[in-house]
Amino acid sequence: MDRESHPAPSAQQSEKVWYGNMRSTDRNFVPNSKVNKLLNSVGKNEQQLIGLLSKEEQTAFQEFKNVQDELSGVNEYELFTLGFRLGAWFMLEVMEGLDIPFIDE
Repeated sequence: MDRESHPAPSAQQSEKVWYGNMRSTDRNFVPNSKVNKLLNSVGKNEQQLIGLLSKEEQTAFQEFKNVQDELSGVNEYELFTLGFRLGAWFMLEVMEGLDIPFIDE
């Protein structure tokens, strides 16, 4: 990972984190990226499917989507927490080898 493709966070980003105004779900999608194309395909297919369903089936499908969205949110939270803990563990491993005056061994 090089600095050009992943620049250091700006002061604005640091302030967002400090004041709790940054969400892990905030993202920008690059036009014509694989993710953007997949999201467009999902939306198109969903609209096509809804057009084929009766009102009762549309309601059931919406309930299914709501549960699926909630499950995805739980999974995203668990993966974020796991990644955060793993990152913190890596930082501790690195810090152990450094001679830092404020860390007692």
